Formats: sequence, structure tokens, C-alpha cells
Amino acid sequence: RSGGGGAGSDAAGGGRPLLVLIDRNSDLVTPLHHTSTYQALVDDVLDHKGNRITVKEEDKATKKTYDMDPDGDPFYAAYKFSPFPDAIEANGKEMADVAAREQEVRSKASAAAPTPNVVVHAESTGTSDLASAVDSLPALLQRKKQLEMHLAFLQAAMNQAMARDIPVYFELENDMATGHYQSNAAGAKAEVLKLVSKAMGGGSVQDKLRLVAVFCLATSAAGSDIDEVVAAMQNAYEQAQAASKVAPPDAPIPGPTAVDMEAVRKGAGAVSYLRRLRSIQMLPTQALGQNALEKKPGDNTVFSSLMAKVQTQATGLLANATEKVSSMLGRGHTDYATRVVENLTEMRPNTEDESFLYLDPKMVRGLEVDVNTLRGFRPPVREVILFVIGGGCYAEFQNLQSSVMEGGSMGMTRRGITYGCTELMCPEAFLNQLTELA
Repeated sequence: RSGGGGAGSDAAGGGRPLLVLIDRNSDLVTPLHHTSTYQALVDDVLDHKGNRITVKEEDKATKKTYDMDPDGDPFYAAYKFSPFPDAIEANGKEMADVAAREQEVRSKASAAAPTPNVVVHAESTGTSDLASAVDSLPALLQRKKQLEMHLAFLQAAMNQAMARDIPVYFELENDMATGHYQSNAAGAKAEVLKLVSKAMGGGSVQDKLRLVAVFCLATSAAGSDIDEVVAAMQNAYEQAQAASKVAPPDAPIPGPTAVDMEAVRKGAGAVSYLRRLRSIQMLPTQALGQNALEKKPGDNTVFSSLMAKVQTQATGLLANATEKVSSMLGRGHTDYATRVVENLTEMRPNTEDESFLYLDPKMVRGLEVDVNTLRGFRPPVREVILFVIGGGCYAEFQNLQSSVMEGGSMGMTRRGITYGCTELMCPEAFLNQLTELA
């Protein structure tokens, strides 16, 4: 709603940050949506808390915990916001570069080994080069260690993405979130039913529940359609459980566990809760519209070329599996929080800039001013603090930062954005909160 107040701001206020407060209920799709960027995907599919990540070691039953240093890790700083296939390609290239440089240093050391009866002067060029190369070795080995750590993350995340068909969920949820099914709820329902009607394989219980929640929130599906999808998922798991009870002990695919069945039951309650909120108009239909899809001309050609490089550069199993996550490249949309920040900072008419309450301590108290008039007195915004009242997520943070970087590259005013929330949560933890509320 429009706020009251008078026009008292001046140009000196240009250095003041704009604080934007949004409620989590304004956008429940983003924290549930499957993601495609490196940092957000790691947070989604791996055990990630703070800067500590635990992964299962390849071909072993043991787990290994890594402590990351975000400020001292150039690879993480450069690629945490990048699409997952980009991070794979970059890791392969940098690993090859580090290996070549390490071999060069060791070759120089070997070539410069003392030869009997030969006197080497300390001032000689070869000795100086060797000293320089040896001095660079510790930093080179530290870089190699960091890249090997990221290789472990990439491999573990890739294994999860393959096992759970995450690219399939990402594609469908992305289409729903960007309005592809805006006038075709029946088509969205058919695609969702294909995935949730299969209990074993093709995603975890939580993956399916997140998909159903996005279907409920991002399409205009009728309540009966949502109920039908939930019932189909419940029936699939009940039938799989019944079949597992009469299957031989060495059956190749085990049936759902008691934990799975409880998750289905609670998840159905969470979807029902979202549906009730939507029906009483506490939640808007949260599709972003067709114009939010950021797909550039020629993406398919660029994609094919890049994936060919990735499969050449990636290491071991990573290369063989890359094709299965190909759809996670070059697709994105503007999240609700990002759109709000852009509309408020650009002072765009007929947007949240008119519906949000605007408060400024420099205004003359009690004087009502039309929002259109107020725009002429508001200083340009160069610093934004966005705080989400409720659970936040890496995907939302990254979408904001990507918007800032893209704006700067296009010649627009580059703004600093600080992101905060009540609690930073992975998608599964957010889903668990919804089940508790239900």
C-alpha cells in the first residue's frame, strides 16, 4: 500500500541505503525450486552447513568433511554463481593448468640438480629461475588442493543429480515458474503426474513433494487437480510398499521405507496447507510470466559447444555423466525478490514501487504525498539491504547478485546488495518447515 509522508529527502541522501523488507509468503517457489548453479546445488544435494561440506568418498562407505575458506578460494569466488556445467568445465581446465605448472617446476628442479665437479654460481640465471619456481610451489600445491576439493564436491553433486533426475525437475519447475504453463495447467498436471506416479527411482520423496508444491504455487491449477496429483503420489508409494512385502529379499529395487511413507504423509499435508492458503488468497499465484525467462538467441548452439568441451575437460566419471545435467545450463529467471529490488530502485510505475509502503525519516511527518510526486524527491539508490522475513536460500541470494553483475555489465548503475533472512535454509529444510506448519 502507498505510504504517507512528505517530500523531505534531498540529494545528500544519495548515500543512504534502501532497506527492503519482504515476507516469505510473497514467494514460496524460490526456496522450493530445484536449482542449477554450483553453490545452490551443493547446498541442495550435499550436507552443507556454514562453510563445512560432508561428502561420501568415491567407492568407499566413509564420508569426508571439508572446511571451505570462501575468502581465500579463488575457484569458489569465481564459479559459485555459475551454472553447474560451467563449474565442471572450469575445474577441469584449472586442474590441467595446475598439473602442467607443477610438472614444469619439478622439471626445473630436476634439471638444476648439482652435477659432480661443476661449480654453479649463485648469481646464475638458472639458479634464480629455480629459486623462483620453488618459491611458487607451495601456493601451487595449495591451489591444487582446493581444486581437488571442488572436484570432490562436483562429483558428489553430480552423483546426486543423476540418481535423483534433478535436471528433469529443474526443467519442469523452471517452465512452471516462468509462466510456460500459465494457460495450460492441464499440461503441467500431466507432466507432474509422470514423475510423482513413479514411487521408486526418478527422484526422492522430497524432490516429488517440492515439484507438487511448485505446481500448486506457480500454476492456476484447480484444487481438484492438486488433490489428484497428491493422491497419485500417495497411491504410487502405497502400491510400491505393498509390492515390496511380497518381493524376494534380494529384489534389485527395494520398496519405500517407513521414513519415506511418513514423509509422503506429512508432505501431502504440507501441499494441502499451501492449497488452503492459496484458496483464501493469502498466497498469490507465483508464476513470474513469460518475459522473465532469460534465454538468449543461439543458446542451443552455445550449449552444444560448451558441453562438448566439458566432456573433454571433466575428469573420470564426471565426464560420462555431464550430458545428463546438460539441461541445467543457460536457463534462469528473475526471482520475486530480485524483481522487487529492481522495481524499487528504478522507481518503475505500476509495480511494487507503488504498492509497497515507503518510509523515510527525512519526510515531513503527516503530509500525504502522491507516490508519483514522491519519485521526484527520492535520491538514486546505490546500496540495497534486502531482508526476507522467513527462510532464505542461496538461490535467492545468487539471483540478486547475478542481477547486480548483469546490470553493471550493461552500463546500468551498479548497486551493492546485502541479503539477509531470518534463517538460511536448504530446500529440504524449508519443506520440513511447511510440513510442521501443516
